[in-house]
Amino acid sequence: MENGLDKRIIVSFPTHPFYFMFYLILLIPLSLVAPSVFGFLTVFFGLNLRAAILVGFMIFLLSLLFSPVNIVLKEYMAGGYTLSFQQRYVFFYGIPIPIITPVIIARKIILAINVGGALIPLTISIFLLYRLLIININYFIASLVAIIITTIISYMFSRAIPGAGIAVPGLVPPLTSALITILLVQEPIYVIPIAYVGGVLGSLIGADILRLKKELYKFVNIYGSSFLSIGGAGTFDGIYLSGIFAVALAVILV
Repeated sequence: MENGLDKRIIVSFPTHPFYFMFYLILLIPLSLVAPSVFGFLTVFFGLNLRAAILVGFMIFLLSLLFSPVNIVLKEYMAGGYTLSFQQRYVFFYGIPIPIITPVIIARKIILAINVGGALIPLTISIFLLYRLLIININYFIASLVAIIITTIISYMFSRAIPGAGIAVPGLVPPLTSALITILLVQEPIYVIPIAYVGGVLGSLIGADILRLKKELYKFVNIYGSSFLSIGGAGTFDGIYLSGIFAVALAVILV
């Protein structure tokens, strides 16, 4: 379900029972793992352990609360119009009488970015890259290598789905980032932030940006109306989960 708060913000929730249950079940392990991951990552921001744990939990909570919020970046006219029917009611002596009204709607491609699923992990990744650059240039270079390789692999495996957007197999970006990080970094303490940055930015650049740029013509001229949200449309998307899974896989494989 989508509800426009204004023309620049779209709030979207999963309404299909399958996806609602899937993400509800996913929240159980995610609520156990994600706060710890974010807590460890915020240690690199210069916070003490207690503050890092608190901030880590707040990041997880904010990501959850803002996962339905999408900020519209641009609208494209897809050409032509579609006929839709809206139902409203008029009352006659207190009895509701349904009236079906035809509505002509212009076909549009709406490109947006999700707050909880893209902007928050993107902000964390930028801070981590900055800290790694200050701590050791070699770790920063390792992060760039992880990002570049994950970007290439994510682009290769991503596909355009008519009416849905860009999709990539869920484990491809985090597994790629985790493996590359383990090969490049010997110190386990730095594996976590580098794997996270590689998973987040590699997925974002490879699948959501480069693939979307290539396939945008098809969405506008062939596929028709679509709501394309970078980072998800009301649910946690590959960008958010890629960072979490990359860290989990790196810890398991290291």
